[in-house]
Parts: sequence; structure tokens; C-alpha cells
Amino acid sequence: MNVEVVPCDTCTVVEEESCLVIPLFDKAFPLDSSLLNEQDDLFLQTLADKGVLTGKAQSCYYAATPKSAYQSVLVLGLGAREDYDDEILRRCGGKAAEILQQNRVSHVYFDISRHDNVPPVPFLEGLVLGQYAFDVYKKKPEPEDAPVKVQTTTVITDTGVENTPLLSALQLAVLTCLSANGARHLANTAPNEMTPQALAEFARGIATESGCKCTVLEPKQMESLGMNAILGVARGSAQPPRLIVLEHRHSDDVKTVALVGKGVTFDTGGISIKPAAQMHEMKYDMCGAAAVLCAFMTLAELKPAINIVAVIPAAENMTGDAAQRPGDIVKAYNGKTIEVHNTDAEGRLILADAMAYTVDKYKPDAMVDAATLTGACLIALGHFAAGLFTNNQELADSLVAAGNATGERLWQMPLWKDYEKQVEGNHADLCNIGPREGGAITAAAFLKNFVGDTPWAHLDIAGTAWGVKGVPYWNPDHATGYGVRLLTQWVLDQVQEN
Repeated sequence: MNVEVVPCDTCTVVEEESCLVIPLFDKAFPLDSSLLNEQDDLFLQTLADKGVLTGKAQSCYYAATPKSAYQSVLVLGLGAREDYDDEILRRCGGKAAEILQQNRVSHVYFDISRHDNVPPVPFLEGLVLGQYAFDVYKKKPEPEDAPVKVQTTTVITDTGVENTPLLSALQLAVLTCLSANGARHLANTAPNEMTPQALAEFARGIATESGCKCTVLEPKQMESLGMNAILGVARGSAQPPRLIVLEHRHSDDVKTVALVGKGVTFDTGGISIKPAAQMHEMKYDMCGAAAVLCAFMTLAELKPAINIVAVIPAAENMTGDAAQRPGDIVKAYNGKTIEVHNTDAEGRLILADAMAYTVDKYKPDAMVDAATLTGACLIALGHFAAGLFTNNQELADSLVAAGNATGERLWQMPLWKDYEKQVEGNHADLCNIGPREGGAITAAAFLKNFVGDTPWAHLDIAGTAWGVKGVPYWNPDHATGYGVRLLTQWVLDQVQEN
């Protein structure tokens, strides 16, 4: 999407399939716009007098105005001024995406010239995210029936405002949201195509485009390194596992951050097999990997002054005749032995090797993993926040701040030593599953054994990665791309702290 910022005194509306978008706080009439002509203003005021147009939060009112240069008007309801937050405007952007597509609008003029308290970035985020559609397996429509998406957004500001920083922020928003849509595409792709090797090829493509380094470890290399936790999970599949590593290096002596993403490209549960109902959704068990890969892709283009390592353990968890059994014991990369009581607790196994390897080889100053790890986290928090577990409060606070800024919210959960005792093994150092109660916490407690003293945070995104209802810029039938914008924002925040 093209983005431009134009002062109101120099803005000329192009006569095409365009729409003037105006923000409106609850009952804050008359409408305040530098481009709205008198005739349309009177028409909209009549609707307001009748109670049709209110400014209620997340309400959207669209009207065709064929006699005006802008062709149509869309009023976004922001609710009461004192209750406003950016997520309201982001969700308005998501609703606007559907309305604008239905009316074949290709150019949006977002008028904030008389609304210096309304930031345009959240609107643009909701619009770009809301325009995403996954239709690669469907018959292509005839050209005249193909959906029309917004190609250009012009943000109209007041005269005399310095627009360069705003334009940069808008361009960054487009970039990160397109990357989030890329993560959605990876996750939505059918699992017979989105294999561990396909993830590896995607990572190699990122490296080729950005000039970053990509290393892909294959089974024999993992075996020589002692990555038996990953190899154990993959034993039942005809698709061999991969450990994918991407590196962005900066020339200055700066700190290193590591992002680790769970990449189970399909999860049957293994011998501890899942119920058949909804098992097709287990192609989404690599949403953490998709988020990390696409966040890295964004950052590789931005080239921030920080070292970034992205690590993806990728495997299928299947039920073949060589599949891992309940009762098996494996030794992880860091030498700890793990008693496998449930083969459906496989994500923590592949993350264990990946994180221990990352800490040992790259010695990051901070490490964050993202994983669709437990149904227990979905039960605890629902679909509107991911669980945050950490051994470092400063790291937790920085992640929560990034989540609040992007609308990809986090909620910190406890990680006390009491939970660590619940994943001790009877016949090995650890057991890969604890009691049913507090399952999201004991999963994080298990992972803590593989990070050493490194400041680390675990994001359990099982509830936010797909199936989210009630958020207009996310389709509940598709993956959300949750984590791309959050992780990108967090890394850029770390650069500012350097």
C-alpha cells in the first residue's frame, strides 16, 4: 500500500474510487474535516440529528457522495474521548477494510487535520490487516469480479505540521502489518505444503533478500550436537526436522537479542493422539515460528543497530511406526534427560533443544520465545491476550509495553519454584508434562531449565494465534499473525535503549 501525508491546504482529491474518512468522537458534532463540503456536511448532520450517526466506539457509517470529488464518506466512531485508546481506531480500520472493499474503494483520504489527538497509525494498521484474505486454493474470480483493495492512503494533516516523522511511522506500520499478513499466509498454508523444509526455504529466501546469514541444521547435524528432544518428536514423520537459524549482525558492538519460534508444522499429538474434531487446525502449531520469521524479515529490512538471532525448531509430530512413545527418555542438547509422559507435549521438547543451543552458541543478552504451547493458556486468558512467563521482570515490562503499543497484548503469569518441582522426572531429570492444573505455567517451568542465566521470556500464544472472534481486522477462520508486530516493536525498543 502506498502512503502519503499531505497538509490540508495543499491536498487535492483525485476523482477516482476514493473515500474521505473522518474520525468522530461520541456525539462530538458537527463533524470536523477540512475537506468535507457543505452539502455533505449538512447531510451527515441530519443523520446525526436522527441518531443514525453517533460516534459510538467502533461504529462505521458509509455514504456514497457521487457529486463530490471524494466520491464517498466514511465516518469512524471513536467513542467517548476519555475512553479512547488506539485499539478502538485499529478495529475501526478493520471494519473499514470490509466496507471499502464492498464499495470498491481504492484510495482513502484520512482527514485528521482538525484532530491532533487522533493518531493515524492504528487506523492504517487495522486497514492493512483487515484487507488480508487467504484464497490461494480457491478458483480465481474473473477480473471484473476481483476484489478491490485500498492501494493508497493519504493522511491529511493541519497546515504547518512537520510530516516527515509521521510518514516514517506510517510506512513502518505498513511494513510490519504486511509482514504479519505474511505470517498469516505461512500458517494458513496447507500442512502438506508447509513442511519443515518449506519453512527452511522461506528462511533462506529472507536471507537472500536481506543479505543476512541463514543456517539450516539437518537431522545428522542435530544428532551430532545431541539435539535428541527435537529428533524424538520428529521420529514418527516422513518429513525430516530442521533447525533454522537466521542472523542479522550489526557492525557496532551492540547487544544481541534472540527470538525463538515453535515450528510444529502439523501436530497429531503423536502416540498420545489428539481427538479428531478440529485436528485440521493443528497446522497452526507453527504460528510461533511464522511470527518469528516474519518479525525477523521486517527487522532485516530495517537493519536496526542490534544483533538479532532468530531460531526455529521445525518438525512434524506424527504417529508413524518409529514414533516416540510415552515412557521414552531423551537427552537434550544441554545434557538434561527428559522423561516423555505425553507425546502431545512436544512443543516444549523442540524448544528445549533450540533454546539451549541458542544460549550456548550465541549468548544473547535477552531471549524471547513464541509458541502455541498449551490449551491451558487459552482456558486461562481466552483469545485476547497471550501469556507471558519470565525470569526477568525488566524484560517482562518491556514486552508488555510493546504489546500495549501494538495491540498485541500480554498478561504476565507467575513462574514460582513450586511449579518447577512439578516437572521433575521420576526416572529422568525432567518430565515433559506436569499436573493438569496450571498447565501453561508448568510448561513454562519446563522451558526454564534450558535458558540458564539468560534473561528470557516465554510467550504462550495458543489463544491469540488463530480463531479470534470479535476483532474486525482478524478473520476467525484464519491465523492472526500475532507476534510479528509485538516482537518487531520490542526489538526496535531495545535499539532505543542501547
